[in-house]
Amino acid sequence: MASTDRIVSVVSDISRNCFYTLTARNTISVYKPNGEKSIQHLQTIAGLYKMAQEKAPASPAITPQTFQIIGLYVIDPSESHSGVQLVAITTNGVRLYFSPSTISYSYSYGGIGGAPRPLHLIHVRLPPPNLPHPDELLSAYRPPAVYGANHVHPQPAPRTHIVSALENCCYSDGLTIAAQQGDSDGTDLILCMSPDLTRIGSLGQLHPPQPPVPVQPNNYSNPAYIGAPGPLRSVLAEYAAILAIPGRTWAIAPVPCTKVPPSSVSSPPAALNELATQFVEPPKQFMILTNVGLTFLVKRRAVDYLQAVIEEVQSEGNVQPIIEFRDR
Repeated sequence: MASTDRIVSVVSDISRNCFYTLTARNTISVYKPNGEKSIQHLQTIAGLYKMAQEKAPASPAITPQTFQIIGLYVIDPSESHSGVQLVAITTNGVRLYFSPSTISYSYSYGGIGGAPRPLHLIHVRLPPPNLPHPDELLSAYRPPAVYGANHVHPQPAPRTHIVSALENCCYSDGLTIAAQQGDSDGTDLILCMSPDLTRIGSLGQLHPPQPPVPVQPNNYSNPAYIGAPGPLRSVLAEYAAILAIPGRTWAIAPVPCTKVPPSSVSSPPAALNELATQFVEPPKQFMILTNVGLTFLVKRRAVDYLQAVIEEVQSEGNVQPIIEFRDR
């Protein structure tokens, strides 16, 4: 008798009037309420490992040993103009995006107006490779002690970190936060990923700006990494960083925005357009519950970067960060 595949997570999608379940064997099912005391099974998505391999062939990040989904997250209809409605995250940071297909079936769910379209995997987003270790970021602008020396000693190779064993994760408005055990007992490493709004903002332009010359990582952010584009698909880019925090992570959640300004426009801007909302809304925050307390992470916006580099010029006379800000 075959063993039962147990459900490990249930996620509700209020705007689409359905909910999703995730099993220990990476199977996703879709249900919808059917009256007060019954539900209707709409779809089961199995074989995701094979589907992911087909979307990203020969990728070292997709292996049977590391392909374990640890979280499902609903994408609000206002966030995706292309209809993406669900994202799944694996233990090594691979993200799977699901959208309704164009094939009609007899049942109806997903999408405004109850379009009868089942979900299918449309995109696989690979994790960032070889991120600088948090220890490297702390010493990125440390001046070398070479005063009076006749030659400069070669610098050791920078220490990197490969995402491999995420235990907790959270997705909200295009931002992904995930935690895995750190190098020492009682600490965690936090993976932070966000869209590169500068490059995304140029997509679809007739003459988009040329990408800037790559710069070295600094203490504000890491260089954007670019995923391989698929057929007839624009290149997407993200920023990623690894941070160290004290304690072992139990849960991660976005902090609700409590300082909502009075509505002055008929329709609010898109959730991902941070460049348009940074002057009227507070920065996005996440809180991480650990065994030693709460840790808060704040998404630094373009205006926050500008403030930081201006303050560094005024206090230390270092103009390099503001030059890098201009070039990015």
